[in-house]
Amino acid sequence: MAKKPVTRIDPRKELSPYLNHEFNQQKNSRKSQAKISASLPSLQAERRRSLRRRLGLIMSVSILAIAGLGYYISPLANISTVKVIGASDLPIKGIVKASKIKASDKVFDYLFQQKDLSQKLSKKYPEIESAQAHLGHVNQLILQINERKTVGYLKDGDDYRKILSNGKLGSTAITWTKVDQDKPIFVGYNKSSSLKEDLNLFNSLPKSFQNQVKLLSGNTRRKSQVILVMKDGNVIIGSTVTLKSKLKYYDEIKVKAGKNSLIDLEIGAFSRPLTSSEKKAYGVSLPHRPPSVKSLPSL
Repeated sequence: MAKKPVTRIDPRKELSPYLNHEFNQQKNSRKSQAKISASLPSLQAERRRSLRRRLGLIMSVSILAIAGLGYYISPLANISTVKVIGASDLPIKGIVKASKIKASDKVFDYLFQQKDLSQKLSKKYPEIESAQAHLGHVNQLILQINERKTVGYLKDGDDYRKILSNGKLGSTAITWTKVDQDKPIFVGYNKSSSLKEDLNLFNSLPKSFQNQVKLLSGNTRRKSQVILVMKDGNVIIGSTVTLKSKLKYYDEIKVKAGKNSLIDLEIGAFSRPLTSSEKKAYGVSLPHRPPSVKSLPSL
């Protein structure tokens, strides 16, 4: 009987890959442990720095909060003075009174009540569109007043009142010297309804034409009639219904008529020279003289 072949196996050779793998794992593990051990001090140091930063931030915020609270409850936070800026023709004492600001109030309270402050002042003074409160020095409150745009002036006796962009009249009467003479003067308007109608008509006219108007007279023969005195010395008569559509003829007629002419655009379109009394009445001969209600004739 033939002998079976015998294969010799070296156990060390067969196990060497496994042994090498285990050895390498142990070696890598020792390296990793060494790295971790080496990084622990730096990690701990970074944690300590992070903790110090957080504690520093918390302490800073706490100190500021305590200081702020201490300032708020101290007399230093009480309003000592109020400074009003931006109110050209309004009474400063009246504005402060209308704002209801008292010396015992805290400065910071008004920094967070801007809307309420604006409503109080606008209710008392239509000229005021909005108001903002700012901190001046330690306990000074600054009121910044933003006024509405003035579109013209209404002659009220010997004084004038602003006609504001929202159609309301200013609360304060001003003298002729404070009138912006680039803006039109509305004279002879005894009824608010007629003033509103003529103001709406004026606002609907081209801006280039508005800039040429010096005066509007409410002393007219008919309710629908409107009289405009121009800065170049001409006087225009028109209808509130058709004036806007007929303005396209004005420049052509003005060239032919010359200065100091009456240009009638109410019915048809024609012109004639102003009489000396009309020139005087409408301030054409004395352009810097304030207009007089009684002297303005109806045409």
